[in-house]
This record gives sequence, structure tokens and C-alpha cells, in this order.
Amino acid sequence: MALQVTKTGEVIVRLPFTASYRLGHELVLKNSRWVYEAVLKIRSRPVLNQFSWADGSELLLFGEKRIIRILHDVRRKGILIKESSEELTLTGSIDGEDTVRSVIKNWYRQRARQYLEEKTAFWAQIMNTDYGRIAIRDQATRWGSCSGKGNLNFNWRLVLLPEDLADYVVVHELAHRTYMNHSKAFWSTVEKEIPDYRSRRKRLREYESDIYQKY
Repeated sequence: MALQVTKTGEVIVRLPFTASYRLGHELVLKNSRWVYEAVLKIRSRPVLNQFSWADGSELLLFGEKRIIRILHDVRRKGILIKESSEELTLTGSIDGEDTVRSVIKNWYRQRARQYLEEKTAFWAQIMNTDYGRIAIRDQATRWGSCSGKGNLNFNWRLVLLPEDLADYVVVHELAHRTYMNHSKAFWSTVEKEIPDYRSRRKRLREYESDIYQKY
């Protein structure tokens, strides 16, 4: 069992697959003082400047920075997005940051679907395992999950991260196809494919606060 307070102040209780909710409740009560102090510390931090979805702002894609470029064209129906190694250019009738945010997030989700479907198929073949459907979610804190039926959920924000971190998340969830827990055998399965999974997991956590505040 494990108790975690995320960088956004959410309390997460991790239990073995067969454990009861009562054990989780007792774990929280036993560590209530630590939980309270950890959440208070996070919520007392100064609020960072709000991210701007405007021309010239920086975005992430596969761990690399892209600059938003907006080209207004009232004659164009819809909004065209063109990606380069340095920029993400939107062309069309764009009436504000809400439109930019909505269009880019939708584009991210489309990119994430293709990207993660290809990665999952690749790693499943290497790991000699299978899976059900893949869903791309807008999850608040989780990068991925695996259901008892073998369906996989992935956070679209994985497309923002360096590719090796997305690989770790995919392998992690596919390992749950054999072990629906975080036992020693589970981590051995992950380590077989990702020998440096511990450092990748640490880097993943370092991204969380910034990404969830901006995106």
C-alpha cells in the first residue's frame, strides 16, 4: 500500500488489487497529519503565471518546444494546423485564446491517438501480450491505466513528453496485462523492457506540476 500527495495537491491511495477500501481509509487516517501538512504546503505556494495560448507562446511536443504562430485568414473555413520542428502554425478565422486552446488540444488528442496506438502495438509484440481497446483520456493526474478486461487508457498529455517517458508509461500499462498489481514480479517485467525505469519514473513526476497547470 502507498499514500501519495501529488504536486497539484491531490491525495492518492494505492492498494493491492485484492485489498479492501477499508484498508485504504485506515491508511489515510493513520497518516492524516502528514497528508494535511503536505496538502497545506502545496496549496500555500504562490500561483504561477497563467499560461497564454497566444501568438509567440511556447508549447511542448514530444519533449521539444514549439512556438505558436497565428495567421488570421477570415476567408478560410476551419483552422489549419501546420507543424514544423520549431513552430505550430494556425491559419484561419481565429477569434481568441479560447479558440486556439480548443483547436490545439483537439489536435494534440488526434496526434496522441496515432502515436500511442503505434507504441502500444510495438511494445505488445515485444512483450508477447495483448490488450483490448485503447482510449485517449483527459485525465487529471494519471498518465495511464489498464482495466481488468485489458482495455488501456492513456492521457493525451503523453504526446507532450519526451518519447522515452511515453515508452515507460506504455510498458507499465502492458505489464498490468500479466500482473494487476505493483508486485516485485510486475516491476521485474517493466525492468526487463525498460532497465532505467526508475529514473524515467522520476523524470515523469518532475513534468507533472508544470504540464497539469498549463495544459
